[in-house]
Amino acid sequence: MATTMTAFLVLATLWASALTTAQRVLMSDIWKPTVMSNGTIEGSNATLPKRQFNAILTPKSDRSLYWINVTIGTPGQQQALQLDTGSNGLPVPATGSSLCSSSLIPCDVLGSFTSSQSSTYSTTSQSTTEGFVDGASVTGDWFYDTVHISGQAITSQLAVLGTTGSGITEGVLGIGFPASYPTINHNLAAQGIIASNSYSLWLDDLSASSGTILFGGLNLAKFIPPLLKVPVLGSPNADGSTSYNQPTVALTRVATLQGAIHTVQTAPGYSVPALLDTGTPVTILPLALANAIMSALGASYPSGSTSGNAIIPCAAATNAQSINFHFAGLLGPTINVHISQLVLADLGNLGGVEWCQFGIYGAAASENLPTVLGDSFLRSAYVVYDLDTLHIGLAQTVVNSGSPVVVEIPAGGIPVGIVTP
Repeated sequence: MATTMTAFLVLATLWASALTTAQRVLMSDIWKPTVMSNGTIEGSNATLPKRQFNAILTPKSDRSLYWINVTIGTPGQQQALQLDTGSNGLPVPATGSSLCSSSLIPCDVLGSFTSSQSSTYSTTSQSTTEGFVDGASVTGDWFYDTVHISGQAITSQLAVLGTTGSGITEGVLGIGFPASYPTINHNLAAQGIIASNSYSLWLDDLSASSGTILFGGLNLAKFIPPLLKVPVLGSPNADGSTSYNQPTVALTRVATLQGAIHTVQTAPGYSVPALLDTGTPVTILPLALANAIMSALGASYPSGSTSGNAIIPCAAATNAQSINFHFAGLLGPTINVHISQLVLADLGNLGGVEWCQFGIYGAAASENLPTVLGDSFLRSAYVVYDLDTLHIGLAQTVVNSGSPVVVEIPAGGIPVGIVTP
């Protein structure tokens, strides 16, 4: 009790100081496009085709992935970029390129970049191919220019002027670990705009059309304490060193809940690396685990499939069922995902049942896919990505929360009193 009271008092002190202290934090809204039943994006005439899980099922309204509005160049050219915590590149489609002609959402909606119209554009005359975790890629030329986020200028940002692509046709703002070049969040810190290479993510719930990213800070009003810190998992190199390429943490236990019944779906000692990735709309789990969860919650694969995308009766969204995801052992954080956050796009009526996409993907071993905790998980979690200290902070999210209470994340990491080691 004394420890709990001390933590509460420290948190209250930080809460009060957050209201009065000038901080180096940059806040930006992120948003989801809403696709209507006729295939058009709400607010435009653009058409976005949707995946069908069975030819008989008719796609309905859908929201997927998250976008952030930026401008690039001088004067600024508006771009809507996919926000991707699982990659580190900044590819933008070149105006008139094949990326624009093949884009699911046309460039006149999301934006494209015309280098000749920017006075701060500087080419490197070097080409590159940017790859993504799902195998997609974009090819183009490196260039430097000024990027604005929420009115704040990030100068001399290296980006890729994309001309061709495979599996992806839109611009991407990768905010993962720097690899080939510094990310936007790295440069925000290097240029003194934020105090550390960190950010926190709040997606709100499935029904919300927008969320928030805080570069260099976190919002005390957006999560239920405690915020627990877990280490980022690295990849060992041949020389004995470790590389940190993506925000990956140890997923150590998964359980399904139905009323008072709590069923652990993983074996003792279970531990797999799990990528926290906004660039993936669903949660990708090993097939055996996905199947166990689907059986418990009433989901299934479409006729003829034994893995991959799954479906569930839309009415299941009101069931008293959920999933607990546990991280980094028994003392690590636990995030509860209610089934309502896993009942996604309405696919239509089949056999008198209205079917929806299920937010978990069963990955067969032959696909060689990593475990990915995508948007269907992240909407239930408040996640702090502390890339300077190689830690992730996790807490249960607060949906539809009120006024922000923002705290700066200093160079030393998430402030003591907010995070529990």
